[in-house]
Amino acid sequence: MVWIKSLSWLVLPVLFINSAMSTGFAEETVLNHYEDPDPGREKYIWNPFPGFCGENATQARCAGVCPETCAFKSLKCPKYCGVNCICKPDYVFDEILQLCILKSDCPQDIKQEVVEIHRVFQ
Repeated sequence: MVWIKSLSWLVLPVLFINSAMSTGFAEETVLNHYEDPDPGREKYIWNPFPGFCGENATQARCAGVCPETCAFKSLKCPKYCGVNCICKPDYVFDEILQLCILKSDCPQDIKQEVVEIHRVFQ
């Protein structure tokens, strides 16, 4: 009986670590996709954060492919991880500069549209 208790103390941390690291997405959905979920977009941005996120973004394991931009905010987004950084609160991704800027620094002539899906990243 004592060895069962000892074994449970060894297994418990493994189960906790495994559940903490889980994203909730199937692995093939997170990393691999073979059909384009946003066929209307012609050019995707690969990873604009190659080494680090920059001062206006933070690291995230699965930041998605539809960041808010000056021009668009998505209501829904395909469940792909995309890049490993996400803009900090009050910042949006600038597709031209390819970095996060303050939303208040967006060009005044651009009015943000709320759309169903605006995918930015590959």
